[in-house]
Amino acid sequence: MRMRSLAAVWFALSFVACSSVELPRERFWRLDVSSPAGGQLPQGGVLRVADLQLANALQGDCLLLTTGSAEMTPLERDRWIAPLDRLVTDAVVLGLSRSRMFALVKGAGDPGREDWSLHGRVVDFGIHQDREGRHGHVTFQFWVDQRDVLVLQDEFTARVPVADASAAAGVDALSSALQQVLDQLTGRMRSARILDRSIDSAPAK
Repeated sequence: MRMRSLAAVWFALSFVACSSVELPRERFWRLDVSSPAGGQLPQGGVLRVADLQLANALQGDCLLLTTGSAEMTPLERDRWIAPLDRLVTDAVVLGLSRSRMFALVKGAGDPGREDWSLHGRVVDFGIHQDREGRHGHVTFQFWVDQRDVLVLQDEFTARVPVADASAAAGVDALSSALQQVLDQLTGRMRSARILDRSIDSAPAK
C-alpha cells in the first residue's frame, strides 16, 4: 500500500514538473524601413509599384539561414507576420514614398494613372552565414517602364553584418539591407534621369 502511495506522489510531482516547463513559442517579425531612402523634395510624378515576385527558394513564412552556397535552413520558430512578397512590396512602397522623389508612390491596386511602373523580383532575402559571421543578404532585380517602354533595368544587392545570433538581429540586418537597396535604386533612377521623362498624368484624388 505504501509503495502505491509513493508511486502516486511521484506521478503527481512528475506531472507538475512537466506542466511547468514552458515550450518554445513562435515569434513573428516584420520589416522596418523607418529611415527615408532619399530626402529630396518631390521632383517627379506618380510611380506605381507592382507586386514583387518571390524566387521559389524563398517561398514559405520562416526566416531563412543560408550556410555554404546552397544549403538553406528555415528557422522554424521565427516567422514573417505576413507572406514575404507582400511584406517586401509594402516596404518598397513605403521606402520610395519616404524618398520624396515622387509626388505619389502607389501600390498595384491603387486607382488612377502613373508616370512610371516599377516591377521587381526578390532573388535573395535571408541570413547568410560564412567564415566572416552572419549577414543579412538581399538581392533584387528591378525594372522601370514608362507606358510599356523600358527605361531602367538593373540588379541590386546589399549585405549587412548581423550583430548577434538572435533572430531580432537578423531581421534588423535584413531591414537595413533592404534600405540600402532602396538607396541604390533611387540613386540609379537619378543617374538615369528618369524624373526628366515625366509625362502628363495627374495624381489620383
